[in-house]
Amino acid sequence: MHRLSTLKQAIRTEAHRLGFTHFVVSPAHPVPHLQTYLAWVSAGRHADMGYLARTDTLAKRGDPGLILAGCQRVMCLAMPYNPPHAPVDETRPGYGRISAYARTTDYHLIIQEKLNALESFIHAQAGEGIGFKSYVDTGPILERAFAAQAGLGMFGKNTNLIIPKAGSYVFLAVILTDLPLPPDAPLNRDPCGSCQRCIEACPTECIRADRTLDAARCISYLTIENKGIIPDPLKSQVGSWLFGCDICQMVCPHNARAASQPGALGQLRLPEFMDVVEIITWGQAEFKAVTDDTALSRARLRGLVRNAAIVLGNQREIQALPALKTRLDQETDPTIQDALQWALQQIETSTRDG
Repeated sequence: MHRLSTLKQAIRTEAHRLGFTHFVVSPAHPVPHLQTYLAWVSAGRHADMGYLARTDTLAKRGDPGLILAGCQRVMCLAMPYNPPHAPVDETRPGYGRISAYARTTDYHLIIQEKLNALESFIHAQAGEGIGFKSYVDTGPILERAFAAQAGLGMFGKNTNLIIPKAGSYVFLAVILTDLPLPPDAPLNRDPCGSCQRCIEACPTECIRADRTLDAARCISYLTIENKGIIPDPLKSQVGSWLFGCDICQMVCPHNARAASQPGALGQLRLPEFMDVVEIITWGQAEFKAVTDDTALSRARLRGLVRNAAIVLGNQREIQALPALKTRLDQETDPTIQDALQWALQQIETSTRDG
């Protein structure tokens, strides 16, 4: 056990060197919060993200041993990203806001490379026979639940993992292993108390009382994961968010002192606000030139143009009328057509009423 404790400390030190600010170890069994997750899926709160409810992935979420044979531990790591700079209510006419996490090179690429380096380090320390499987927000494993079980943080009412004195502007990563490293203890306290700020601030009221989300109403889901038509009642709630949403984190008291930090994720590549009139004119080449190797590529051209149109409709941006009409005349995609028509209606109605 002393050898494993020494190895765990060496791994933690190397993780910190690689840019991870937190490292904890959880037992792989039993899986924490599994029944909550299964009930959430059963209730359809995952919207149309079918990959979250596939039979094979549900089985793996319930047993990490189906991912890595002999899995005994889940190493949980956190890497911070810089919080938003502009206030939560700031709006810039003709510009759409993107979530703070998406402004660098895609975190999946950066963090996975660091996890590979950490695995190599562990092999050098413990031998080549050790089994590993690492994920950065991509695998069938309940990362937040394991991280909370090992005391990395606690679930907030907005469902984010809140780390004491650090807040929630972090990426989580995990390494499954058959190494029986000493586990860490949970914190077992409520970080929120009677606070309701995130619930009250959410425009779509997607935050539920049981600390889960109705994904179909979440602005991040609507602007990223949803590849189709956004329902009209929710379009107006998207506001100026072009990609993602940070509202529930921006109003959280635990993030009030979150500061910009040294860039383990590299330099910022994208601005906090992007010109949505310009995006309306984009084709595939322009989209790829700006979003390649960033998280924005996940929305695809169709999603980003759809979102840009909705932002302009919400802002009632009269100067955008020519670009919207030109795109509509040329557009054949029903999803983009719907957003363009809605935006034009909002702007033209506002002009008549004004």
